Amino acid sequence: MITARVALIAGLLLTLGGCMTDATVELTKAPFDATTQLTNGTTGATKEFLDPTTEFTSSTTPGSLTDGRLLRAKQRATVFATHTHENLRADIARGQGEYLASLAALAGVSADRWPDFQTTMTASYPALFDEQMSVAQSSERVVDIAWANGYGRQLTAPY
Repeated sequence: MITARVALIAGLLLTLGGCMTDATVELTKAPFDATTQLTNGTTGATKEFLDPTTEFTSSTTPGSLTDGRLLRAKQRATVFATHTHENLRADIARGQGEYLASLAALAGVSADRWPDFQTTMTASYPALFDEQMSVAQSSERVVDIAWANGYGRQLTAPY
């Protein structure tokens, strides 16, 4: 009788242990699954928002790249400049910093153009950060100047 009870208790513990392991695995995976579902939704929404703009611009701009790589690169630079506006402002005032370097990378500024880029951005500071402009307008100017020193310069260079 004692042996039967021990066997029954051991069987219950094994069964419960298996259920607890499954529950632990599910609880551990839940935040990752939720994050994946959220970011996939966000990515999809962003793609749906930007795709019509990309398709329209690339289909109506003579000589543009048909895959929209440059348009997407400029959009990324603009989003970056808008979201990091105050940090960029501080870096441009100093003529150096991680935000300015990131903007240069997003705009396609080559390493050999970096010193000229720093000088141009710093010299343009008053026009870039006029108090009468909105953050969006200021960010657009920042990206336009950065772009002219990066990918924009490459597009106008004779080949």
